[in-house]
Amino acid sequence: MSMPFMDQKFTFTQPDGTKIKVRGTGNQHQATFTTLDGYTVLQDPVSGFFHYAEEAGTPHPQLTGIPTGAVKPRVLGLSAGVKPQPAPSGVTPFVSPGLPRSRSRWQKRREEHRAQLLAALANGIAPAPPQRQTVGVYIGLCLLIQFPDIKGSIKQADVNDFCNKPGYSEFGNNGSVRDYFFDVSDGKLTYTNIVTSWYTAKKPRKYYTDETVEQPLRARELILEALAYHVSKGFDFSGLTADDQQYIYAINVFYAGKRTNNWAKGLWPHSFHLQAPVQLAPGKLAHDYQITDMPSELTLGTFCHENGHMICDFPDLYDYGYESNGVGAYCLMCSGGNADPKNPARIGAYLKHAAGWTTRITNMVPGASVQLAADKNEFGFLRRNKTEYFIVESRIQAGRDASLPDAGLAIWKVDEVGDNSNEAMTAASHYECSLVQADGAADLEMGVNNGGPGDLFAQGGSFSPTSRPDSRWWDGSPSNLDIHSISPPSPTITFSCS
Repeated sequence: MSMPFMDQKFTFTQPDGTKIKVRGTGNQHQATFTTLDGYTVLQDPVSGFFHYAEEAGTPHPQLTGIPTGAVKPRVLGLSAGVKPQPAPSGVTPFVSPGLPRSRSRWQKRREEHRAQLLAALANGIAPAPPQRQTVGVYIGLCLLIQFPDIKGSIKQADVNDFCNKPGYSEFGNNGSVRDYFFDVSDGKLTYTNIVTSWYTAKKPRKYYTDETVEQPLRARELILEALAYHVSKGFDFSGLTADDQQYIYAINVFYAGKRTNNWAKGLWPHSFHLQAPVQLAPGKLAHDYQITDMPSELTLGTFCHENGHMICDFPDLYDYGYESNGVGAYCLMCSGGNADPKNPARIGAYLKHAAGWTTRITNMVPGASVQLAADKNEFGFLRRNKTEYFIVESRIQAGRDASLPDAGLAIWKVDEVGDNSNEAMTAASHYECSLVQADGAADLEMGVNNGGPGDLFAQGGSFSPTSRPDSRWWDGSPSNLDIHSISPPSPTITFSCS
């Protein structure tokens, strides 16, 4: 799963069949795991066994040689909470060898846009090229795959409702996937999926979950099987939405049954791409996909996060190295889908504005009185140049934001050529998008939490050249933004600019 998981429980299987329960934080590219009582777990690359880790007098934990669960770790004199640190070479305790970044079509589209931005900055004259807006009607593909020995437990019609039905509420979800994007775009994006019938794979599930075969080879094989089957049966792919290079924006794959693989093995949920584009119909090429298991219920969080990438070209706003927590629970594209996967948080103002979903914008110039309605994509805005600006919005703990850690005025500091893996927060190395935390604690950047009380600006708060945190640009020059007289958190928030 490309969407990050935070402190989530998993069951791993040792090579001898022994089951161990672990708790993990990470994503499909890299992760750390501990036992449920807090002892760090590492995997022996030779035997494949998960072992307890020890500090061994270095900042990089070492294998003890004792398989996890074989004895109680206290007997070994181990300390709980050993935190693996990235090695100088960038090696981390768990790194997926088969899923390099920056090769999916949506990532290439972002790279092209970033290159255009840098070129525009270099000449200093031309206006920034427009970000691709995601408005109108988009249609993705949802593939359903079962196995000869594991059948799908949820009907095609029910998956269709999950993807497309207005007012959907099954399994406790707050609407369908269509509802989520329609709501957060304030009606500007209607995203639906064509859901296929169940395809039965050629081989039993264990063939595709074989952990001796590097991910994503068997996942790709499974997807290609299903696509070829539907092509042979005359399935109509012509209605799918494709980009200007004929690449279908989104292919979502559900496979029957609960995941059985260890992290980054076999059919562990992930988002990636086929080895080469496959033509499904004239002008329709299959390439990017996300694949996940289908246990006994469906949830919005991961599905919406991955489609934020594929449909909207949204970046991840978390730190891939996990030295920091990005923008935390305040945006779907970070950990906003973790607190309640059936009611994921909204997308933050930066990405909504980039997608063309702004309803009303107010320039935060001296003397301005600003009124912003929550959930209506009304933003306050102050731009420095082509890539750097402040954008603010009202967030309340209700509706799709019911699980937010705080409520009030969210102030976002944006540099479109930054990177949310750069937590140094200096002029030369900083986030693409950061949430200015009103309490000045920088808990998100320090990796303390994914948000908490005091993050958003509330009544009595201010944001100015002399406040802490202050309103300076990344190079330390003054923005002259001075926000004060903030009203209490409510469906409509007001403030003044001096």
